[in-house]
Amino acid sequence: MPDKPYYFAYETRYQKVFAAGGDCWGHGTDDETLALTLEKWVNDNQLKGKRVIEYACGEGASGVLFSRLGCLYHGVDISPSAVEKAKESLLDFPAARVSQLDMVKETTGEVYDAALDCMGFHMLVTDNDRETYLRNAYNSLKSGAPMLFFRETYRREVYNGNVESLEQWKTITGDDYDTPQQRFAKSGDKEVEVWIPLVPARARNKEGYIAEMRDAGFVVDDFVEMDMNEQCPYSASIYVHKP
Repeated sequence: MPDKPYYFAYETRYQKVFAAGGDCWGHGTDDETLALTLEKWVNDNQLKGKRVIEYACGEGASGVLFSRLGCLYHGVDISPSAVEKAKESLLDFPAARVSQLDMVKETTGEVYDAALDCMGFHMLVTDNDRETYLRNAYNSLKSGAPMLFFRETYRREVYNGNVESLEQWKTITGDDYDTPQQRFAKSGDKEVEVWIPLVPARARNKEGYIAEMRDAGFVVDDFVEMDMNEQCPYSASIYVHKP
């Protein structure tokens, strides 16, 4: 992939996790909050038998949960390693499919009944990337279709100015995206040590997230501050729909 975007950094992370013997970096099907949230969302929106797309699908845990709930699942992710892992996770569900796709620069060309973003949107730091992705997501949905942004990183006090590049974001935050840090990945019921650098992420406050959703054309139905959790300690879930 020429001129890999900064958010392709997750491919390196997945490679290192799998090389260290980890079988899962992101959330798993045992994430009770995720499972209960998706079950309620599917039931509330009558999505059984309907087509659901997940952007930044990672290793496919949400795809398994959706498939168990009777949805016709399509997961997409920019990371080829994550896509292959997700395909393995979904082998028992022939109606589910997974594709490699850059959710900022590409679209599937299809239309869906609902969409999920689980800890993906916050990985985009520039204004243009965020706006383009939201526009693509909006255009992928049927009229009236819901979208759930689950567990997006959230702060009450954030930088609210424009961000035009990753280099600018580095200057604003002072974050180090190069030095490996000790982390732990799941390996069955155990954990394995892995040294990986921080990946870019941009938190917003409630007003910021709602403004972005509305600017993209979505109607915001609910904004829920999430409990402290291991995957994304300070986070919120945003429920929207396409009018």
